[in-house]
Amino acid sequence: MGSKQNGFTLIELIIVIVILGILAVVAAPRFIDLSDDARTSVFVATGSAFQEGVNQVHLAWLIRGNGAAVLNFLPISDPEVGGALSVNAAGYPADTRGTSLTLNSENDCLDVWRAVLDNASSDVGSEATAQFDATYNDPGACTYTLKADTTKTITYDSNTGAVTINQ
Repeated sequence: MGSKQNGFTLIELIIVIVILGILAVVAAPRFIDLSDDARTSVFVATGSAFQEGVNQVHLAWLIRGNGAAVLNFLPISDPEVGGALSVNAAGYPADTRGTSLTLNSENDCLDVWRAVLDNASSDVGSEATAQFDATYNDPGACTYTLKADTTKTITYDSNTGAVTINQ
């Protein structure tokens, strides 16, 4: 009687390795695309959170029945941002330094982003660790550009409260 063979032959192992290699080559681009999709989703979620924050500030302004610009309208809990958020005559976020009732500078753009999202200052600004750059667009608008992909921008118009997510 012949003996039974246990295990795999060298040829069988090589075939399995080749098949796994082919699968890896085919699947790798799909995983790369998923990571790009994930980054885009995070970007869109950030823009949506910013829009929701602007909407909540405006709603609070409407409920309080102010009908005018309000200096130091909402206190800010983040000690890095400090101060209170002021709103313009349309009831939309303007700054946090208590100096202006209109959004009219890059500093105001930084203020509004940090106050509305309640984020640390490293998320937007000129620091190397910042994820977004802020640019003032006259009159009363800001563009927040994702540093990792400058084609992705979030635009905020303080005159209308509109937030546009460009991906």
